[in-house]
Amino acid sequence: MADNNLTRRRLIGRITFALLCLLIIFTHLIPLEMVPPSFGGSSLNPIEQRGATQAAGVEIEEFFDPIRWIAPQFLVLLAATWVTRRPSFAPVWIIATVFLLADFLLQRPPGLWAALVIILTEILRARSRFMRTLPFWLEWATVAAGIVTISVIYRVTLSIVLVPQGSLGLALIQLTLTLLAYPLVVFVSYALFGVSRPAPGETDELGHRI
Repeated sequence: MADNNLTRRRLIGRITFALLCLLIIFTHLIPLEMVPPSFGGSSLNPIEQRGATQAAGVEIEEFFDPIRWIAPQFLVLLAATWVTRRPSFAPVWIIATVFLLADFLLQRPPGLWAALVIILTEILRARSRFMRTLPFWLEWATVAAGIVTISVIYRVTLSIVLVPQGSLGLALIQLTLTLLAYPLVVFVSYALFGVSRPAPGETDELGHRI
């Protein structure tokens, strides 16, 4: 009975992790706000149509391109949190699939960011048993150092192959927000989904220590 409960919990954890990742990706694909040109947006109406209607003195309803807010990289934070605290809930094949899908949908160079995240999460997975005894601030610092490292490697790699990138200032702002948001992701993962550090001596369904 205990084995069945552990197996079911692991399955539910993996499904929950995958669905949360897909939800985060979906939020990146929808426009969050529409703003007028005076605030940075650009009109979606054809120039000829705008000129004709303005000459005729006719007012038309205009729509504007979305301006996206700079948000933390919650997808990376979710993967890092769950791998560090419950590695069995976030297997490498789910992480690889989700981040490769994100690369395609978010129009990033396919495979580069996914590979870097896999390297980071596998390092965290290998150290997860040791990290569970650390105070939270050391766990936070370890994850932060890993995210900073892969972010620098990613940006340098794109520069070497001459791929256009966003401004460095915006990238630094996003990185800072990402690092500051780690405690929030840890809290939400624990409060809503029960993702916490395993208790001392806790075992999996095969009797192996977690």
